[in-house]
Amino acid sequence: MALFDVHRVAGDVLVLDCQAELLSDFPTRFVVPLRVMYTSQRAGLARLCPVFDVGGQQLAMVTPLARGIDRRDIEDTVGNLGAHEAEIRAALAMLTSGL
Repeated sequence: MALFDVHRVAGDVLVLDCQAELLSDFPTRFVVPLRVMYTSQRAGLARLCPVFDVGGQQLAMVTPLARGIDRRDIEDTVGNLGAHEAEIRAALAMLTSGL
């Protein structure tokens, strides 16, 4: 498991792994769900909930729903969004500091 990997959990739920590799020995991972968001739902949320292409599907990082999950709940890795590090970190910063 690596920082900014996209994992499948609970069948078809996708989450973005946002936990530093320094903490890879923990039995949990800090993740943010990735979900389809419609245009009307995105108004004013572009920085907090950036949208990424994951396997040809446009999915939003639903940052307010960030949480820890048990590593055993991760079924597989389906991609990596490391190329979008700046957007991901900006969304987490907005959630934690309002900036």
